[in-house]
Amino acid sequence: MVVRTLHWTVPHYSIWGLPFYLFYSTRSSQFLHPRPNQGLFRTLLCHMLSPMKRAASKLIESYLEWKLPLEKYGLKPEHPFEEDYASCQMAILPENFFTEADKGKILFKRTSKWWFWEGGVEFEDNTRLEADVVILATGFDGKKKIKAILPDPFRSLVEFPSGMIPLYRGTIHPLIPNMAFVGYLESVSNLHSAEIRCIWLSRLVDDLFKLPSVEKMLEQITQEMEIMKKTTRFYKRNCISTFSINHSDEICQEMGWQFWRKTNWLAEAFSPYNSQDYAEGK
Repeated sequence: MVVRTLHWTVPHYSIWGLPFYLFYSTRSSQFLHPRPNQGLFRTLLCHMLSPMKRAASKLIESYLEWKLPLEKYGLKPEHPFEEDYASCQMAILPENFFTEADKGKILFKRTSKWWFWEGGVEFEDNTRLEADVVILATGFDGKKKIKAILPDPFRSLVEFPSGMIPLYRGTIHPLIPNMAFVGYLESVSNLHSAEIRCIWLSRLVDDLFKLPSVEKMLEQITQEMEIMKKTTRFYKRNCISTFSINHSDEICQEMGWQFWRKTNWLAEAFSPYNSQDYAEGK
């Protein structure tokens, strides 16, 4: 297994006996993180509460280092766990993954560059690995695919100089008419995020509300991008996981819905949001 960039992985959704959602997926936990349109008072409050945010990340890291043999295999990332969560790069380990590694059935190789030779794969330290089959699990370039289907001059508008695609509500490019993108902007639960954006988009198409001006949309997008850039070095993935509830709140407000969707304040503060919370007419 060739590892180019280390990321934190978790064995299950429980940290020291606590459900994982308590750390990042409730309204109270996301209160510790910056979000768009938060104002001066909340900006100062986020700064004051930043030690709590770092403590949550450290607590999760301590559990993963205790639970998994990351040091043994040289797989401990140098960046905080929060940066992987904020860029939607937190992954769940397959069952028995390290058990198989302990048996020698999975070997790890850290490298930033590699290439093929006639017998397999060669690495930048001039070592070689003989291989009959090589599986490229490198993901895909979403921006390249989008650019391929757009005509000029819109192709040049797809991404900002930062390398991110500017999408209002994760769906509409303010400068590209009659086109929407669902599923590009990520969160910790992509199906849930894509579903509420589809509802938003369908109501927009039905003319049940109006979009703000292009300037207002670009301002909102810029704020979201700045938060991503300040939260994680992997910001080009366009991820809203640390302020996903606020993102859904703003979508609800734009559609004329009540954005507090739980039945009581206790559930509102400490329960995670899911698709059922955003059922139409609720």
